[in-house]
Amino acid sequence: MASEFSHPSLGHIQGNAKEGVVQFLGVKYASIKDRFAASEVFDHSESNFIDATKPGPYVISPPVWDMEFGFIQKSLPMPEMRMSELEGLNLNISVPLIQGKIPSPEQMLPVFMFVHGGGYALGSNAWPQYDQARIVRLSTKMGKPVIGVGINYRVGLPGFLTSQEMRKEGYVANNGLRDQANALRWIKKFIGGFGGDSGNVTFIGESAGSVSGSLLLHSTEPLFKRYVSMSGTSLMMKPLPPPVSEFAYSSVIEMFGLKDASGPERIKALLALPVEKLLSVPPNIPLVPVIDGDLIRSIINFAQISSKDDDPALDMPGRKWCQDLLIGDCQFDGSIGSFMLGPKTVSIAKGFCSSIGKTLADYPAAAEKLRHAYQITPDLADDVALRNVLQFSTDIGFYATALAFAQGWPGKARVYHFNEPNPWEGPWKGEAGHVLDIAFLFQNYNEHLEPEQKAVAVKFAEDVIKFANGACDWKAFNEGEGARIYGPSRDGICGEYVEGIAQDGSGRKNIIFELAEEIGLEPLSAAWGNFLTGN
Repeated sequence: MASEFSHPSLGHIQGNAKEGVVQFLGVKYASIKDRFAASEVFDHSESNFIDATKPGPYVISPPVWDMEFGFIQKSLPMPEMRMSELEGLNLNISVPLIQGKIPSPEQMLPVFMFVHGGGYALGSNAWPQYDQARIVRLSTKMGKPVIGVGINYRVGLPGFLTSQEMRKEGYVANNGLRDQANALRWIKKFIGGFGGDSGNVTFIGESAGSVSGSLLLHSTEPLFKRYVSMSGTSLMMKPLPPPVSEFAYSSVIEMFGLKDASGPERIKALLALPVEKLLSVPPNIPLVPVIDGDLIRSIINFAQISSKDDDPALDMPGRKWCQDLLIGDCQFDGSIGSFMLGPKTVSIAKGFCSSIGKTLADYPAAAEKLRHAYQITPDLADDVALRNVLQFSTDIGFYATALAFAQGWPGKARVYHFNEPNPWEGPWKGEAGHVLDIAFLFQNYNEHLEPEQKAVAVKFAEDVIKFANGACDWKAFNEGEGARIYGPSRDGICGEYVEGIAQDGSGRKNIIFELAEEIGLEPLSAAWGNFLTGN
């Protein structure tokens, strides 16, 4: 049902009201002059009516929503989707009705902003698995109402292509991250009119969206009060050093036949390329966040991030301005690697053993222990080897990184482990794979879950809602190094707290930390990264 509301700054805005929640969809938060230009917060000064009853367009990206449904292994009905080069920077706002009305500015409800994953290549706030109506409705039922916001941000070439040549022409790096920061600034400026507290915003990111949250901690400007990191940090996906971003740019230039053009001519040609051409760039050209000397000034390592000490080289002011951290993983997050590895899955054991041997050439005993610990021998069958390699990926890329952030967090940090198995048919049925936590968190798959599985979904969402309200009711990590455990429901585990690292009941093993005792986590992380990229 359509619902019109008079916002003190935006004017009249029409949304959709259903079962105690009003959603304002596709609200523009930033404008761009062209596909590579820096975004600017949209002030709505010339509009007195906003039709927010339909999803806004998504940014330039491939229409591959079925890919994420493939990871979840269960599809949902899709809304009508359309792409826009210049109008994709929009957000969806889900507001709980309080006594049948939009909250007043005086009520100052907590706010969360969700940033989707997708490897900085794809995704949209209009995908149905990200719909926030149900979690907002649940927050009201709990008596802890929150306002939910879901955003689009630029990905692929418009989001992350950069070079000295582009910067010379006035095009800054890391557009996708800067878009996210502008969404947070828009929220700070306008959410009060919806009854939200602009000073009480929680950043929730999943996968690449969570990596973004950790990268925004490099900002000197306070952007959010709390941070929920779901399966991804900048320890897992590190920003590219300038030489690699220059390589990516050169590869794109060569691909489009612009090698002999001047710098300004190249930029002009890139701006004029049909969108279909932009989407043809192969995934082996890295288009992800880069060290730009401005927003991101350094690469972090395990030693820095796991220490509470102020290391000047860390250069992460957000560890002070962001108050609380909730960080976690899925029991088999490495499942995403089956997509990322591509042709490397053929004879994977042989390739893995060779790669590990090269990266850890200075630590031959450690390389052998790693292969033994994960039971990977060169002649191992591909299906068994893939599972074991992805377990190593899970441990070093998701589990160890989450604990490192929690160990060094100066404020209150809490850890969770999502262990509920995937109930749907597909290669990862029975595993708590990457992205499954989102399917449970936002409650959009509840009709497809058994009652005990639904109970895990509800408990997980309730705890995230409590966190956004500043009302977590389990120990901070530094008080017992424990974690909240969600599943498996078949064992009756539904949000229990388990004290200690890799203890019985946590669903985690201590293998990676035993290996690290000898050489540290950084070389092990490099070993996985080099295998993944073929270095």
